[in-house]
Amino acid sequence: MMQATQLNNNNVSILQPMRFSEILDTTFSLYRRHFLLFLGIITIHFFGKLVEYALENFLSDFPLKNLIVSSVSEPAMFVSMGGIIIATATTYLGKRTTSSAVLRSTLQSFFTMLGGYILWLLCFMIPLISLGFFVSRVEQGNFSILLLAVLLIGIPIPTYFAVRWLFVVKSILIEKLLVRSSLKRSSELVRGSWWRICSISVSFLILSGAISIIFKASVGCILVLTNMVDQTGFRDIIRWAIMEDTIDKSNLRFYTIMMSTHFVVSTLTFPIWVIGHTLLYFDLRIRKEGSEILRYESMTAN
Repeated sequence: MMQATQLNNNNVSILQPMRFSEILDTTFSLYRRHFLLFLGIITIHFFGKLVEYALENFLSDFPLKNLIVSSVSEPAMFVSMGGIIIATATTYLGKRTTSSAVLRSTLQSFFTMLGGYILWLLCFMIPLISLGFFVSRVEQGNFSILLLAVLLIGIPIPTYFAVRWLFVVKSILIEKLLVRSSLKRSSELVRGSWWRICSISVSFLILSGAISIIFKASVGCILVLTNMVDQTGFRDIIRWAIMEDTIDKSNLRFYTIMMSTHFVVSTLTFPIWVIGHTLLYFDLRIRKEGSEILRYESMTAN
């Protein structure tokens, strides 16, 4: 497995390309060895999700409800994601840092990150809006044209740009690039490796989701076996764990335990795919720039 070796007491590491198995192994290794560091960062995300849940359940329905809820939860998620990226880069290259230090560094680049993230999201929105406009023009029952529109517009175009610009935020935080330069940088890193990056990204998303489902389903099944629920069965638990359907609220104790499990597990699995993508970013840099020494002078989290 690849190791980072310090030379001449400088902030320089000799790094080598990694296979997917090595990226996966390093992901869990970093998360395990620096768990308290990542825990301090994802706490922001956890409380953001709690506030989101409270607002969704206690605010009455009105046109701007979803916008208000998102304006609270999304920034918390975004800051935590940025903190995980910086913490991963720092620890991967053999340095030490703290949760507060990486969060401060993230906040310093927040608006630049936000600009890059919005452009990344537009690669989904523009094709989907175009598809919606096209579908509205299609006559009812003409499903063949609708299916063709989905296959030609709704899937390939957003997916292509999502992968091509996958490393925009990483480039902003780690290399301190502006939005335009980070878009170009991400495209350069992805060029020639699109399918590999896409498959690894999907693998990390599936892995994170699978871990979350297993933990939530396990807790739910234990509660069913201990007779803590009345009408909820194993099938309902599995469906809730996979589809995140609304759980039965009639049993307050059961509902509280399951929702607490959901928040905790979702928060703890959140860093997995962020760490994995950050390591993939470094792997691409090593492959593109050769097995030369990568300097870490652009990082502010020393």
